[in-house]
Amino acid sequence: MIPSLQKLIVACILFVLSWYSAVAQNIIDTASQNIFAFMNEELECDQYVFPLGQFPKFRWKNETLVKKEIGEVQLSVKYFNSSFEQVFIAEKPGRYGAVIEGITPVGFTIRRYVTLFCADVEFDDYSKNVPIKMNQLAGYGINNEKWDKYSNNEEHFSFGSLKFFPRNNADAAIFLAGLNDMDDLSNNFDTPRIRDRQWWINMKGKLEHHSFSPNPLKLPKKITYETSAQIGDTFASLTDYDEEKIEDLRNECKNWAEKGRAAHVVLLIHKGKIIFYEIFDANESEIPLTKETKIWMASITKLLTGVLMMQFVDQGIIDLDAPVGRYLPELNGIWGDKLLVRNLFTHTNGLHIAGEWASDWNYSLENQIAHMLPFVEVGKIFSYHRAGYALAGKIFERITGRAVPYLFQEYIFSPLGMKSAYSDNTYGGLYCTSEDLAKLGQMLLNKGVNNGQRFFSEQSYYDMLPKKLGIDNKSWGIGTSSKKGVGLSEMAFGHGAASGTLFCIDPVNDLIIISARNEPGKMYDEFEKTFIEKCTSIIKD
Repeated sequence: MIPSLQKLIVACILFVLSWYSAVAQNIIDTASQNIFAFMNEELECDQYVFPLGQFPKFRWKNETLVKKEIGEVQLSVKYFNSSFEQVFIAEKPGRYGAVIEGITPVGFTIRRYVTLFCADVEFDDYSKNVPIKMNQLAGYGINNEKWDKYSNNEEHFSFGSLKFFPRNNADAAIFLAGLNDMDDLSNNFDTPRIRDRQWWINMKGKLEHHSFSPNPLKLPKKITYETSAQIGDTFASLTDYDEEKIEDLRNECKNWAEKGRAAHVVLLIHKGKIIFYEIFDANESEIPLTKETKIWMASITKLLTGVLMMQFVDQGIIDLDAPVGRYLPELNGIWGDKLLVRNLFTHTNGLHIAGEWASDWNYSLENQIAHMLPFVEVGKIFSYHRAGYALAGKIFERITGRAVPYLFQEYIFSPLGMKSAYSDNTYGGLYCTSEDLAKLGQMLLNKGVNNGQRFFSEQSYYDMLPKKLGIDNKSWGIGTSSKKGVGLSEMAFGHGAASGTLFCIDPVNDLIIISARNEPGKMYDEFEKTFIEKCTSIIKD
């Protein structure tokens, strides 16, 4: 009887423990779902562009949902002028910043940052001010005579949002404040949005008592003797290549443009020499591409961000295997230790559950990720997402005190001579010509050297390349992905793009393949493999 009783007691204990475990897991799951939902909640204020005097008030756009998701949170707001001084009333026009804080029932401090702009302007239906004017677009189907009538009577024809827009729209305040901050109008890669971002980097530095001086990241080192290949303006001698194979590639590119209904610029570089560089238009109605067209390179921007990261790594400023919290104080601590810098680039950070808020332009990004990090599984799955790259950008900015778009310009575009290049984010904002993209590719083929400068060491180049992640047989690098196969070597790498731009770098064959385009078009997968095969066949006997 006694053994039977013992078995019964043990069974009861195990049942109770199992029940408590299930209940605990259910509580955790509910908490995580609530936190993830809360990440999408937005603040709103009375007026983003407001008159002199009292500052606007802030509240949650959906207070009922916020209370359900994280409980009662009392918000407090501090206002700062353009000189980063706390103020209590707007005494003069211009930029202001609002820092909103609230402590959740479990003790987490929520922080949000909002740009405001003070102006002595009336925004209502009875005002003569017309801040927003509609531009004539052919797609509207309204004739010129009617548009002329509108242009001559803007005040009387405008109403509602056309008159209220600056007051009710956060982007209007960012535009006005950033435009007001632009002190160097000769800088062609600057914008109001980037200027606003820079202001908040400086503002947050003041709040954290963090000094950005001096910037530890050194510019690429000039080298006196360079033996690596350089992309020139002249074509390679085509007598070294099979003319029939070149013509075969030309026909394939033309066929791809016509059947796929998407124009593209094709550039093929072998051993630093251009062997094929032509434009293929899809039809006569679209705006034709030229060799000078700045094309949307989309997620190839992530490779660009990887190049910037490797400059930090090469100079010993950032350790890829260090916790992110080492560089971002808001993520410092027990939960921040599980998220490594490397995870940000290899899509193993668990942040794929993040929504549109996971952006370079979210000045509260570090705070929001710190809030959800206890419920994030790091290193468990591979899931492609931009969030890691956006957070890496915050690391760059906190170390240097410079907005990422400026860093791209100063540490990559200008040294490489990429005169057309521009990117305002870390994950999808790159625009440039195909030839400028090739300069980036040639620097990587040269293992960190191009245009008379060394960007990072040969070892850092190898550290950037795709490697096995130990997850679902996936390989990924620091902004790089494998491109092996269909004629390319096992070492070939590059990055894909939502625009359909194809960018392959093959160090074994000393080859760069680019098909630059603004949209994938139809039948993309069908043509892509054949296109690569015909490109690689040209350089092989």
